[in-house]
Amino acid sequence: MQVRLRSRRALVQCACALLVAASPWAAFAHGDWPPKHGGVMNDGETSFELVQRRDGLHFYVEDHGELVRTAGSTPTLIVRRNGAEKSHAGKPQGDNALFFAGVRLQPSDDVVVRVTFAQGAVAVGRFPAQLRTRVSTASR
Repeated sequence: MQVRLRSRRALVQCACALLVAASPWAAFAHGDWPPKHGGVMNDGETSFELVQRRDGLHFYVEDHGELVRTAGSTPTLIVRRNGAEKSHAGKPQGDNALFFAGVRLQPSDDVVVRVTFAQGAVAVGRFPAQLRTRVSTASR
């Protein structure tokens, strides 16, 4: 099937539409937010920012830039390392944070955080090893 554009204007409109669709701003508008705490962001509707500190792992939860209240939630962390899987229970911390005490990650770990919020809604954040090319080791 051959498509013929009949005018220069149609060609310019088509090229502009392709540029807009491929631009980084198009992806930014769908919930890809920059990290606010020096961590690594996941892919997906609900944004989880993973920050590794000396005391353990912290996750900051947002939905389209708005803080998600974690009070009363039940967080679970799954770490896959060398074919083995280990689960960790966490706790809510502050307005929109989750905390997993004493958990340390290695660069090759795949990480999944699952949260059941107080009202029953569930959110999942995935952090494959390729996404976590660096994990913050903030000193707080």
